[in-house]
Amino acid sequence: MITMKRGLVLAGALMLLILAGTIWFQHRYDEAASRTVALVTFSNGEYPEDPEERSARFGSYAHRQLLIQRTGDTRFRFVLEPADSRTAAIELADVDLAHFVAAVPPWIKTDPDLTKVGLIDREWNRQQVRFPRNSPHVRVHEGGDGFEQRALSRIDLARNCLNAGLWELLLFTTEHGEERVYEHLWFTFPLGLYKQLFEQVSGLSYWTYWWKLEHWVDPSGTPIRLDRLRTVEHEWPVQATAQWDEPVAAAGEQILKRRNILAPAAVAYRDWYKEPVQFASFIPPGRYSVRHPRDTELHYLAELTGATLRSVSLPGSPKPYVEIDLAFRSDRTGEPTHFIVGGLDLATLPTASPKEYHHGWQAPLGIGNPSFFESYDEVQANPPIQRTFYGFHLDAQDRWLDHHAVGVDGPLLHWDDHDPTLLHLYLLSYERHALLNHFVITVPPDAGGR
Repeated sequence: MITMKRGLVLAGALMLLILAGTIWFQHRYDEAASRTVALVTFSNGEYPEDPEERSARFGSYAHRQLLIQRTGDTRFRFVLEPADSRTAAIELADVDLAHFVAAVPPWIKTDPDLTKVGLIDREWNRQQVRFPRNSPHVRVHEGGDGFEQRALSRIDLARNCLNAGLWELLLFTTEHGEERVYEHLWFTFPLGLYKQLFEQVSGLSYWTYWWKLEHWVDPSGTPIRLDRLRTVEHEWPVQATAQWDEPVAAAGEQILKRRNILAPAAVAYRDWYKEPVQFASFIPPGRYSVRHPRDTELHYLAELTGATLRSVSLPGSPKPYVEIDLAFRSDRTGEPTHFIVGGLDLATLPTASPKEYHHGWQAPLGIGNPSFFESYDEVQANPPIQRTFYGFHLDAQDRWLDHHAVGVDGPLLHWDDHDPTLLHLYLLSYERHALLNHFVITVPPDAGGR
């Protein structure tokens, strides 16, 4: 009798557990076209590591919740609803989120390893898109004390570099001739809607990749079959000089993030490779934390051993592109690795002096990734799913290395403003806190350039 009662209790508990799991799952992946989600904010005192330039008005205007509405296949409306009488409702309308969701170019989907790495690296890298006040997508509703109608200069929508669904909104105003944030809001984009977007844009099942996208699964060791990504048409060994003893340059984002470098200040680029380097980690919901030091393995990049430039073709594209391959050796283990960036149209890269390197073109490593910061017009004109850029850090067997763990986000490139044969390539650190090195590459005349 006791055994039967115990069995009934266990069966009841199991049924309750199944019911609770079903309710949780249905709520988490609710596909309702209109959802209201909570917002998270941090005060100056709660978030001292914030690299944004904050307005004197920061924290003065509060929005209590965010309404997200699906208005078309991949088009959405966001409405920030005011929390008090001085705050206005602010709207982003008719935004095509096909350009935000993790996806890969169609020509790599026949290779499951390239697809997996491409999707994960897209989700792991920040995409922040700006909408200027005069954009037809921006509307400030009547109400409030009038400041936001008068002084809002732009809205940024960001999909941050953490798990699927962690997004941000940033509101800017102009002070002393520069744009500064007066409100920074974090929210979770409804995963049921994200699932729909993912499947519609990528043509792939979300459930095949959901755990990897939502839980930061590291695909280190995945083979990268470069011959399935591009075909090499021509190859040149090139001269690439590492500027080891050059003072570390810092401008814009790198100046604002200096406080998040948890290591002695590097005077010259060589200094990054003398001692272990830590940076403030980027943690949920999408903020930097010096209490969570991020280790790096920069020793993989401590010795430059060679450089190769290739002319490559991509499936379905008659246009030739360029690939740059920098070979390295670890000064700790002797292990060779190589850093590859390709699918580049060198003629489109900007020209700048090294002192103004921040005007160069930058992108996170991955496949088809957009740049970290772009306007909505740029994203619409050049959809990420159609982009040709790819970038990897690979071991000697062409297996994927987690470049975030190594300490690298991606490249920054520009042509020299005096010598048309010289291409400058910088390594952006984890979370772009700093420049890790500066390489000057001599490009052959027939390789395609300016």
